[in-house]
Amino acid sequence: MNRIVYVHVSRVTCTYTCTILALLVLAACSTHGPGPTLDTKRELAHVAALVALGPRPADSPAARSAAQYIEHELAGIPLEIMPVGDVDLPEIEVLGNVMRPARRVHVDDPDLIARFGPPGKALVIMGHYDSMPTSPGAVDNAAAVAVLIELAKELHAHPPEQPVMLVFTADEERGLVGAEALALHHGDEVQLAIALDLIGASGPLSLNGASTRIGLAEMQWLARAADRAGVVVEAPLPHRVMSRWFPQAERADHGAFTRAGTRAFHLYHRGQDELWIDTAYHSPRDTLPRVHAESLDEISRLLRTLVTTPVPRAGRDGFWLPIAIDTVVPRWWLLVFDGWLAVIALFGLAALRVGGDGGHGRGAGLIAGTICFALAAVAAIFADHPIAIDPEHVGLAPFARSVGGAALAILGVLGLLTRIVARRFAWIGVRRYLAIAIVLCALIGAALLALGAAELAWIWLVPAAALALAPRLPRPLAALAAATSLLPAALILYPQQILEARWHMVWPPGVPLAGFVAVLGAPAVAAAAWWLRSRPVRGPLGTLVLAVGCGVSALAGFALQFSV
Repeated sequence: MNRIVYVHVSRVTCTYTCTILALLVLAACSTHGPGPTLDTKRELAHVAALVALGPRPADSPAARSAAQYIEHELAGIPLEIMPVGDVDLPEIEVLGNVMRPARRVHVDDPDLIARFGPPGKALVIMGHYDSMPTSPGAVDNAAAVAVLIELAKELHAHPPEQPVMLVFTADEERGLVGAEALALHHGDEVQLAIALDLIGASGPLSLNGASTRIGLAEMQWLARAADRAGVVVEAPLPHRVMSRWFPQAERADHGAFTRAGTRAFHLYHRGQDELWIDTAYHSPRDTLPRVHAESLDEISRLLRTLVTTPVPRAGRDGFWLPIAIDTVVPRWWLLVFDGWLAVIALFGLAALRVGGDGGHGRGAGLIAGTICFALAAVAAIFADHPIAIDPEHVGLAPFARSVGGAALAILGVLGLLTRIVARRFAWIGVRRYLAIAIVLCALIGAALLALGAAELAWIWLVPAAALALAPRLPRPLAALAAATSLLPAALILYPQQILEARWHMVWPPGVPLAGFVAVLGAPAVAAAAWWLRSRPVRGPLGTLVLAVGCGVSALAGFALQFSV
């Protein structure tokens, strides 16, 4: 009976998965041609003028000159000068750690507000005009100011049918001070707020800060506008999860509105120079050449489309598909998909017969294998070297060498240890390794689901389901199913992903990369042990080749780790 139910569930899941893949293929071809844009040459001229003022920290002569420049460029457009004054900044706490204590800040610089369209609750688009004391602030954030200046001129000439407020905020760098004042004094006039920060870089245009207040309707509104404008917007899954878990920690101007209970999100260009970060962020190197005309054109086309598209009412939760282009689906689709994967893993685990494969004979089993793996992981961790990030010379090579070296060291030492054990005891309990691989992936996936991170849970549930199906697949397909156990390590230990996490200080401090390689690679090692030992290599030649290969792997891995 279990087998019949198991096969039926497997077929339903395969059909469901194929349907999802078909939708992804159709969605990936949905982008329209470029929509109307703004004057990019004028935008670049605004960036050059603001950068020429030098660093623009709050209440400095340069910041006052930046505000005057904005007023001069918008001459003839009604502009509200909103004093910021004294602002009480709330405490920001994450997991018991106080990221920012509560304090009062006084700012003389004003927020500059331009209103367009009919009266009513408005779509607010913000960009701060200050910068860090050491940075001329081209990408952060003169580019956003430049785009808003040109957008204001366009809306003045062609008023939108919905209320729109363009706001040039003061003193963002010291704690979103201008945005906090705006949310306090005008929050009841805001329907949805968008912060433009770190735009103009060479990376992909990305959605950030999409907390639980940003659901299906809001994401579809953005995605459809992007599609009509011929723009591709990405929504990095780790960012989405962090914004759902810790909305209080958002660091751009939208955070002030999110904390106040107003729908808000952040648009930015993710990365620069083929990295997922901008290494010139907050530094003297954030200069005009780092602003790209193509990126300004891209955000300009999107904003022109958004201001002409009515802001939707809040609705159900949504999920921005990571592969398809500008496609959002109800989040329950993702929950159902994750649920089906979990069911397949559960039924597969229940149907897996761990006995009858040598499991009750005398020899080395799962405990011995676990000890060998732990010793190999410890050896790689001891050989690991911390990687210091130099903002002037950031590269991916050290992370790639560290991850690759740790993986080779663990595999090499593990292979040698298992060969040594095999000289005294036969390895038994083949399917127990498969069971432990399924359990590890399923438990992590289930934990992420329980914590509300369905966007990441599938990374572990896909291999859990695939491994559960593996014993009933032909050997080539079983090998492919076993290979899916590499998915968590491949996605999380990607060098750009590691660098981004380290740069934004969300990578656990003090934990060596080799430790992550060991933990994330454990299911893959268990799956490989099952697949290899289901038809073990026999004879002295195979044993010799395996031992030599493991030795070379260990030496190469340690050499790579020491070269970091």
